[in-house]
Amino acid sequence: MSAETSRKFRLASVNDIPNGQGREFRVGERFVAIFRDKENFYAIEDMCPHAGAPMNDGPVSNGTVTCLWHGWRFSLRDGSCLNVPRGLPVTIFPITVEGEDLYVTLPMDGTEK
Repeated sequence: MSAETSRKFRLASVNDIPNGQGREFRVGERFVAIFRDKENFYAIEDMCPHAGAPMNDGPVSNGTVTCLWHGWRFSLRDGSCLNVPRGLPVTIFPITVEGEDLYVTLPMDGTEK
């Protein structure tokens, strides 16, 4: 018997996410932020690993998002912290565009609906 380790969720339409901005979505107990930078979409855990701030309201530029609480800047491509030495990364999730729909693949932890 195989256990499902991840699942794909439709969270938004491409038109729901304005360029240069993010939006927050809840899947079970998890909060996911989806960002648009030009025609690219990215999905991350909507919580700064530094102090727990929501990331979805942070400014987006050149594939990065900046936490509004303390200015930590993260790569939306790989989650790495770009401006703080030894800064913790933010968790990223695979995102796919199918037609006009945005799907995010999340690990299964029992809290998804």
